[in-house]
Amino acid sequence: MRNKYSGASLTEFIVAAPIVMLIGMVTVQAALIYHGKTTLNYATFEAARTGAVNHAQVTLMLKELGQRLAPVQGGDGSLEMAALAVAQTIVEAERSDITRLEILNPTIEAFEDWGVHSQTTHHRVIPNNHLRHKGHQIGQASGLSVRDANLLKIKVTYGLDLKVPVVGRLIALAMTEIDAENAHFYSRKKFPLMAVATVRMQSEVWEQEILAARASSQPPAEADSGGGDGIDDGDGQQPPTENTPDPNGTPANLPDPECEGGEYGLGSMSELINTSDYNNQQCPTGNPAFNTPSSGGLGAGGTVCN
Repeated sequence: MRNKYSGASLTEFIVAAPIVMLIGMVTVQAALIYHGKTTLNYATFEAARTGAVNHAQVTLMLKELGQRLAPVQGGDGSLEMAALAVAQTIVEAERSDITRLEILNPTIEAFEDWGVHSQTTHHRVIPNNHLRHKGHQIGQASGLSVRDANLLKIKVTYGLDLKVPVVGRLIALAMTEIDAENAHFYSRKKFPLMAVATVRMQSEVWEQEILAARASSQPPAEADSGGGDGIDDGDGQQPPTENTPDPNGTPANLPDPECEGGEYGLGSMSELINTSDYNNQQCPTGNPAFNTPSSGGLGAGGTVCN
């Protein structure tokens, strides 16, 4: 009877071992994906915070994102490996085939409703000052109030390396058929993770940054094909627009920094008083309307004159 069942355990092990190993590797890969998703959530929020205080500048948000994504690379706890991980994820954050950063809000249409020319930065911006005193009027083009237009909402898609042998390859092959839209990620054995973060702007949003984010968020095939969107003319330089300086450093099609016209020399647009930043020379303190005791040192529309 003993000889009849000899070798049965070995046969069962041979049959069961690959299945158990496969389940174990799938578990490890799933844990790495979960770790990558939580890391991306945090990194996206920190990138949005950086954008909120820096006019939604895409380059600064991508740099912050890359620094915060370093934990997905792992390491041995040494300073050298930590620095290497940070450097690697910063490079990955700047590659459009690995990382896509989209600005979902504000939209380009919001600038049609609320955009003004800043007198200090010479950019077309959405006003950010004194929002609590702004009304709730909805813009016709964007469907947003000026308060809602000052909410920065970004979406980040990041390709996480599928590091587990065999399982990573199987997942990539299966997901290529299921999720054809992100096939370029799977072809590189990367799993696309997505995170969204929303913060309130603490500085004025620059329109050119919204345009830059729209161009950089396109899939690689579309982003490299070029086009007439005014972002890149093929020689690596951005052509001058109404919001960007020309090669000589002179803003194109922008109003003169010095306010002209109007009863007090502040122009005829009410937005210039309520929403734009002014330097000392642009506030006519010599005018009686700005330094009478009854005005309390405030200019028209509540502008402080120092």
